[in-house]
Amino acid sequence: MRPAIFALVALASAMAADVSVVWRHEKSSGSTSLTIHSAKDYAVLAESCGNSIGSLDFSHVDEHGAGTFTVGGNTFEVTSKLQGGVSCTRVYSGIVAVVECSNLKLDVPAGAALSADCFSDEDAKDSFLALKSRNVDTTNSPTPVEQRTTPVQTFRIRGRQQCHDEHGTVKVGDGNPHQNYYHKQLSEVINCGAAPSCSAGHEISKSYTIGFTSGISADSWISAGFEVQKSWSTGNQYTCYGARGDNVCIWYNTAHTAYTVRNWVENTCSGSPTRFSDPFVMKSPNKANRGGGMYCVIGTCRAQGDAYWDDSGRAGGP
Repeated sequence: MRPAIFALVALASAMAADVSVVWRHEKSSGSTSLTIHSAKDYAVLAESCGNSIGSLDFSHVDEHGAGTFTVGGNTFEVTSKLQGGVSCTRVYSGIVAVVECSNLKLDVPAGAALSADCFSDEDAKDSFLALKSRNVDTTNSPTPVEQRTTPVQTFRIRGRQQCHDEHGTVKVGDGNPHQNYYHKQLSEVINCGAAPSCSAGHEISKSYTIGFTSGISADSWISAGFEVQKSWSTGNQYTCYGARGDNVCIWYNTAHTAYTVRNWVENTCSGSPTRFSDPFVMKSPNKANRGGGMYCVIGTCRAQGDAYWDDSGRAGGP
């Protein structure tokens, strides 16, 4: 990765702003980045590879996003507990860590340039993309379930010949595959309270089976040639750790490939042409859950079983 060099004007010409800050860490390379967003509309004000922009410094944060950061002469803990109105949430896995802190007052260097790509690991890039929507309003959206195959409809002609409608599902073109992510909270929420640390583990977690889903009822499940499967089990043998004042919970990302298909029906006796349904999207879990996995959430926990879809993943198969 080439070093990122940015021309920042002197702090004397900086502009004071209410901002939120996102720190990202790629564990395989140790690479990090900082992004400063406007608190008003979340527009990017500055972005840099590394741990600092102007007076903002995250160099004392560890690979799990825990530690302290400084803004000028002020030091803050990375915790969901309020510190003069400032609070932070963090998410970490075995691949990446992401910290977001809000309600900061920061002198943003005027004219700060945006960085080039700070990360080189493709799995890490997928993880950052999959975790970017952590602040969405999660709901008790139903777990995708496997569709039942439409039963064969049969009838008899002259008491001898058996005729029936044959049904199936086929890919449309190349399927236009995209990566989609189904996020689900596996554990109850643990609050550390005044304790210096606490953990959420398998004792308070459930394992869920995530099946394929489709826009309309599919006549049959098909892999469409992609490295996918009908269902995936999340497991629950995970542990996440937090610090004083934190809420801690375990989440799981089941990575799916979404591809376009349509149903067909053909009668074996009538000689009529094959009839096709309108195209629809089928989402199937990737084999071995490639691109997904468990992660720890500190500060933005919901209720056990809460889930949501993030359909903004990259184009292509697993």
